[in-house]
Amino acid sequence: MTDGWNIVVCVKQVPDADEVSIDPETGILNRADAEAVMNSPDYNAVEAALEVRDVVGGTVTAVTMGPASADEVLQVAVGMGADNAVLLTDRAFGGSDTWPTSLALARAAEELDADVVFGGEETTDSSTGQVPPGIAAHNDWAQLTYVEGLEPRPEEDRLVAKRDVEGGYERVAADLPVVVAMEFGENEPRTAGLHRKIYAETDFEPVEWSAADIGVEDEVGLAVSPTQVGGMATAEPVPREQEMVEGVEELADHIVEVL
Repeated sequence: MTDGWNIVVCVKQVPDADEVSIDPETGILNRADAEAVMNSPDYNAVEAALEVRDVVGGTVTAVTMGPASADEVLQVAVGMGADNAVLLTDRAFGGSDTWPTSLALARAAEELDADVVFGGEETTDSSTGQVPPGIAAHNDWAQLTYVEGLEPRPEEDRLVAKRDVEGGYERVAADLPVVVAMEFGENEPRTAGLHRKIYAETDFEPVEWSAADIGVEDEVGLAVSPTQVGGMATAEPVPREQEMVEGVEELADHIVEVL
């Protein structure tokens, strides 16, 4: 058994998906129109990080990149049980797409000497699924994506994942350090205990790092973000034909006729 792993979990503050809207002229989310919440799949990432810590020991550090108000999602992670938290906040980060975002998070993970980095499979405000693999690519680390379950093997410095694949699943073992993208809904995120929640919201303060602190001040922001929105349109609903049938036999006959 080792002395424990340095576990990092990346979380993101996103607009509430039920309230969000998009500017039709720019293609940019109107973030001010919706309440800011923690990205839903990130709850599964935090839970997975805590479960691995429970097995191997060590610490869980939550990391997010955003404005000062983004510390609210770090409070959620700490309330659930994360030991520490880091807020990457700097005007230089403004406008970063997934490439510089994953670079900043990768440098933060290096600074924290991470053994395992967790993230949700995607975010509800962009749904690219690119950031966890991007972190792995920037650091030249192993990656485990679409993960349904994990088996830590601390004596081997390895992590074994059950991965969702078309038609079933596969098991893949990766040497540390490794980046893990957890599938949404594949575990039951724990509820923050009352005392832990009070501590997170009243006494806890995250460490704050600027772009210069992690050495990426010239590699982040809108100017170095290759993603461009070429255009967007709202799809009109397609009318569907409907027909009522009297019973199962008639339905079966109708299906045979259509096929």
